[in-house]
Amino acid sequence: MQIFPADPRIRSPHGVESYTRRSQTWNGVTVHALEFHIAQTRSWSDLSSEQTSLSIVLDQAGPGRIEPRLKRDQPLPAGEAGPRGMSLIPGGMTLWGHTEGIYYVREVRLDIDFVTLSGRLGEKFDRLQTQTPRTLFRDERVWRLGALLAEQVERPDEYSPLYAESLMVALFIDLLRLGDAAERAKKPSGLAPWQLRRVVEYLQANLAASVHLEELAALTGLSQSQFGRAFKASTGVPPHRWQLNARIERAKELLLEGRLSLAEIALVTGFAEQSHFTRVFRGIVGTSPGAWQRARRS
Repeated sequence: MQIFPADPRIRSPHGVESYTRRSQTWNGVTVHALEFHIAQTRSWSDLSSEQTSLSIVLDQAGPGRIEPRLKRDQPLPAGEAGPRGMSLIPGGMTLWGHTEGIYYVREVRLDIDFVTLSGRLGEKFDRLQTQTPRTLFRDERVWRLGALLAEQVERPDEYSPLYAESLMVALFIDLLRLGDAAERAKKPSGLAPWQLRRVVEYLQANLAASVHLEELAALTGLSQSQFGRAFKASTGVPPHRWQLNARIERAKELLLEGRLSLAEIALVTGFAEQSHFTRVFRGIVGTSPGAWQRARRS
């Protein structure tokens, strides 16, 4: 099946047999999870955009190379291309995506509204950094965060908004290296007792709801990035993981009561469906909800 969604970021790709795109937006950043199936030996597409974007190659198949080019027919120096490359492309800059000897590419592309992102995260970005092109650089941690964001877009019911927003904060702090090395090396301070109590009470009261990082940060008077670091310093886990653990603990209580079915417990504890609940429960507890319930009743 060929799927060509209307996407201003990919105009008339040459040599591409089909591609699929799934997109979602958080904190002023639109994340596109893309898959290309390439029919010809060479292909290219116009990557130019009015917004600054980050392109991350997640996977590729074929013995050839994939690279961005400032000019369509002018390759980069040998050795610069390769798997897991990423490029930061300033808005308005002309850029081409080129493949040779590649028949499949999986990519995540982030279109970034830095004004909105800066306001949401409470961080000031270096304007020079956001307007300076960086082609085919590599950063293992940024690559992993990009891959996790792509999974979030591809399977939105599997994860909470809190998880995606935490990934976004971590990615941009790493990407733009906010603060100097000495500042980054400092151990972050935790939340004040009243801040932690307020956040925990809010999470418990909204256990089944889609809670956003912005909501939690507002409860403490901190920016999203400040809050994320302080919460982990206080609890040992990021906010989305604390929420997941709390959901599982509540599910255990309901399993012991025995009044609700597994499907009903999944619903009231914020999981998309019973199978999702079972996977998460098994991953955290080490056994299925049914087996855990039977063991406690025996």
